Order: sequence, then structure tokens, then C-alpha cells
Amino acid sequence: MVFGKKLIKQIHARVTRNRLTSVFFLFGFFHCFAQGIIQSLLFTVDAEYYTLLSDITQAAKIPLANHTDLVYTDGGYVLINCNFIPHSDSVCSNLFDSRSDIVPIANLTIEMDSILRGETILSVLSRDSFNITQDPAHQQVIFNGQTSLDDVPLNNICTSMLLYPSQHLYNSKREDIAFALLQFWLFMISVMAMMYDSVPHVLTVFITRITLTAWSIYALWRTNWQAGVFNEMIETPGSPCSIAIFGQYFSTRTLYEIPDLILNCTALGISAYLSWTLLRAYNAETFAYVGAPKAITKLYKYFLALQVCLQLEVFVLLTAAGLWADQLFNTYIHEITVFTQLYEALILCYAILIGPWLFMAWYGIRYEKRKITIAFIAAGSVFLAASAAMFKSPVYRWTFYAWPCEGCFITSSLILLSASIALGLVCLKNFGKGLSQYLYAEANLSKSNFAPEVFARDVESTYVDDEKLKASGLHADFTTHYLPTLGPSRDSYLDSLSER
Repeated sequence: MVFGKKLIKQIHARVTRNRLTSVFFLFGFFHCFAQGIIQSLLFTVDAEYYTLLSDITQAAKIPLANHTDLVYTDGGYVLINCNFIPHSDSVCSNLFDSRSDIVPIANLTIEMDSILRGETILSVLSRDSFNITQDPAHQQVIFNGQTSLDDVPLNNICTSMLLYPSQHLYNSKREDIAFALLQFWLFMISVMAMMYDSVPHVLTVFITRITLTAWSIYALWRTNWQAGVFNEMIETPGSPCSIAIFGQYFSTRTLYEIPDLILNCTALGISAYLSWTLLRAYNAETFAYVGAPKAITKLYKYFLALQVCLQLEVFVLLTAAGLWADQLFNTYIHEITVFTQLYEALILCYAILIGPWLFMAWYGIRYEKRKITIAFIAAGSVFLAASAAMFKSPVYRWTFYAWPCEGCFITSSLILLSASIALGLVCLKNFGKGLSQYLYAEANLSKSNFAPEVFARDVESTYVDDEKLKASGLHADFTTHYLPTLGPSRDSYLDSLSER
């Protein structure tokens, strides 16, 4: 209880120390909840229509292994239905060809007046306003509307086609959850940036804002694209279904995605300004504490770059693994893969080892522990090799191709793993050049609330103001801990101070 109060007081003191930090905190807080609400609304509409489509496909008793793909051809596209991966003519069949004006469907019993009534029923009624039953005699699924209007029959070709939007809406639900969690993770990172004057955390927030804005632009375009494709395949009179089954889905989703895009663009602009200002302030304070020479400054930037990669990996790697696990255990992928147990073992090992691996990176490089750093690089190389080897799996390649969100997370994880390994090697190569001692001194000075103006700022001065150091109470830390630990590099370090 006492620790909690102390932590809250510490956060309050850090956040309110100046106008800039207060604005940064409030911006992150309100933006987190605003976008969290938008993502929850998107999840609600996706879940409602997915439930509708899922009930139809289940009532039609479509095999669990069946799934669809949209194959682009010259002048149009073809929707195919498959029951195994990789796809071939023996496991796939055509459901719809956009190049044909009218698709000939056997046993199509929906007349034009039924089409119009179907549009009315499914556009204005909620999911609770009708039942779904099966008519085995005619191999159809029947909408039993709880109104005076007639029932709407759906033939087996139509119900198979509905697998395609059902797959997309299932994935959209998972995206909504992932991006809602991402907003709260961003807010937590922002608070940590305030707490510890952390340059890596500030950069992490800014980079994530860039990717979120790019994704929101793509998501809005995708919704409009899906509206056109689904309308042509499912809702247009003469198509296998010929019913307006999506009702207000696309207009509602667009209504939420537009403010989401506006918020992301606004957040990116504000975050760019605040991040730039905070980075200038943090860098000025950090390097002014002990007057680090240019060589140390360069090494410190490599260390910061690695920290940024690690901060991003915390969310990206776990999300990529989580989305893949969800596909593996909860979708048709589970029915067609032959290496389920191997994938389960890999996911379990990944979940267990990711935490220690991230800690090894921070601890090993922060304190220049050579063996731990080598272990971090080796483990990272194993992660990278295993991730690359996963592309030998047909179902993994299919998931990467069929779900752009998962593909983006997988690609980002591979880039971050490669960057972490490369930066780890650079830091390892520069062990013993004073970075660890500098970080130790900087940490001690920061804990003691050492102000930047403690050191003399006069460009004419070629020495550190010893009286101010004594008055600050940090003279002992600086002279007895930092300078002696530099070892052979102590003289060059002092020379660099005099040159300044």
C-alpha cells in the first residue's frame, strides 16, 4: 500500500514537472481511451455480422476444413472453395467468376420478388429478429423471418460463398482486439517515458504512431474494397445469394474508421512535435550530466536504438505469435495442418523464452556482460531462423498471405529480430570503451535529481565547476565511481572534457 502511494506520487511529480510533460501525458491518456472505445465499437459490429454468417455456414453443415480464396485473373477475379492447403485443382472448386454477367446456378429458387423481400428483411432487422433453419429436402438454408414477410431460401452455393466474408470478419475481430490492446500498451509506454526520462520509450511511441496511421489508412481503403466485392458476389440480383445480407455493416464500419483515421493523423502530428521536443530535452540533460565524449555518445545511440527495438518487440512478437496461435487452434487451419503438435511446442517455447531473452539484451549490454550478450545474440539468431523456417509450412504461408494484419506483424517481427541481433553485435564489439561506466554515472546522477545546470555552461571554461559538484552532493559519485572505472580510457575522457 505504501509502495503504491509512493509510486503514484512519483508519477505525479514526473508528469507535472513542466507543461510539456503534462501535455504529453494528457494527450496519451485521452487518445488511449478514445481509440480504445472506437476499437470496441468496431469489434461489436464485426462480432454481430460474423455471428450471422457463422450461423448460416453451420446450418448448411459446411465441412470445417473448407475455406475460400479470391484469385485475380485477367479482367476480374474468381472465388474458389478449397478443403486443403496448398491449393490445387483437386482440392478446390470455383464458386463465382466476376467476368460472367450471370452465374448459372442449379436449383436457384429465389425469384425477383423474393430478392426484394430478402433485401428488406436482412437490411432492417437485427440478428435476433430471425431464425436460421435447414431444409434437407432442397439442400437449402432458410431464413425464418419473424415478420409477415416470406422466408428467404439460400442455396448451397450461396452458403459456401459466405465462407469468404465470414473468414474476413473473424480476422477483423482479432484485429480489433489487438489494436485496442495496442492503445493501452502505448499509454503505458508513454507513462514510462515520463517516469524515467527514457529516450527509447519516446521513440517507441512515435514509431508506433507512424505504423498505426498507415494501418488506419489501409483499413479504410479495405472496407470500401470489401463493400464493392461483397456486393457484387452476394448482394447483386442474379448472383448466387441475391440478398442484401450486410445491411448497414460497411456504412457503420466506415463511420467508425474515419474518426479513427483522424485521431491517428492528429496523434501522429502531436506525437511528432512532443517527441522531438522531449528528445531534445532528454538528450541535452543526459549528455550534459557527465559531459560524455563523442565516442561514448555514439555508443550510447547504438544502445538506445537497441532499446527501441526491444520495446517494439515486446508487443509485436507476442502479438504475431498470439494471432498465429489463434488461427492454428480456432479456425479451419486446425483441420488441415499435419504439424499441430510441433507448432504448439514452438509457440510454448517462444512464450516462455521471450521474457528472459529481452532481459538478457538489456542486462548484458547495460553492464557489458559478454557471456550474457553472446547468449542474447545466439538466442535471437535461433528465433530468427525458426521464424524464417516457418515459411516452409504451407498453412503458415497461407496465413501470411490471406491475412494482411498477421502478415504485417510477422514481417515487423522479422525486421526487429534482425535489427536487434545486428545492434547487439555492434554493442558487443564496443565493450570496454566506457559505455557501461557512463550509463552507471548517468543513472546515479539521475537518481539524485541532478540538474543540468550543475556543470558549468560557459564555453570559455575548460573545467568542471568543482564547487557546484560538491554542493550537489554528487562529487563523490562522479570522482570515486565513474572516473576510476574508465580505466585506460580515463585520460582520454578527461581530455575530451577539457576540449569542450
